[in-house]
Amino acid sequence: MVELTFKLGLEIVKLAIVTLALIILYRYRTLFELSLPRSLIKKSAYVMALFWAGFLADVINDVYPTEFTKVLDDIILSFALLLGAYYLVDYMRKIKVPIEPSKILNGKSHLEKGAYLVNSSDINVILKLSSGKKVIALTRNPGIFKENGIPYLWLSKVKGENSIDPLRLPAILHNLVSKADENTVVVIDGLEYLILENGFNSVLKFLTALKDHLLLKGATLVILINPNTLESNQLSLLKREFKELDVKSIKKKAE
Repeated sequence: MVELTFKLGLEIVKLAIVTLALIILYRYRTLFELSLPRSLIKKSAYVMALFWAGFLADVINDVYPTEFTKVLDDIILSFALLLGAYYLVDYMRKIKVPIEPSKILNGKSHLEKGAYLVNSSDINVILKLSSGKKVIALTRNPGIFKENGIPYLWLSKVKGENSIDPLRLPAILHNLVSKADENTVVVIDGLEYLILENGFNSVLKFLTALKDHLLLKGATLVILINPNTLESNQLSLLKREFKELDVKSIKKKAE
């Protein structure tokens, strides 16, 4: 009797812990959405709910044991584990885009390591400044990068060559950072589209995280901007985090 009471107590504690986890996941879902895709959070909630049902079945079996309740908890928990493993493998498969930075032009780079804002749409200028460095781009318009042989991630909700959903900011961060080193230049040419899809605050957090990761690796970040497409307060916040790069003065020094 004592053993049964102790076992029942443990099952109730496990049920309470999973219940608390579900409550936390629900109450702070907006916070989790800043770093994880909404779809992944929903799937995690489904798995947690199945675990909750499994532990509940275990408690019921201790109170009113039957032949069915003896195996019900094992069935539910096994299904939860299988579903969780499937979601995890599927997520890891989708976040990886087989693209790596590569050197486009030989020579010496005139771009010092750091994180910059560039008021220019001339990709050739950025390439010349990045001579001798490996380059990778995140862009809404992949044509010009493809023509110049620059590895790129295409911001698009449509499946295509090197495409990645603009809402999957953590996956984008992973792809840009994982292959970067001290000889890498990451070019962002799709800021307005990222803001349109995610909102400015989420994009700013993404950019600052990207900046920190790249600087730790000794890499360089270049963000192409059009000031006319940004609000004044948005531009001010970006300028606080990123240096403005004077392309003309650097070109003169290089000549």
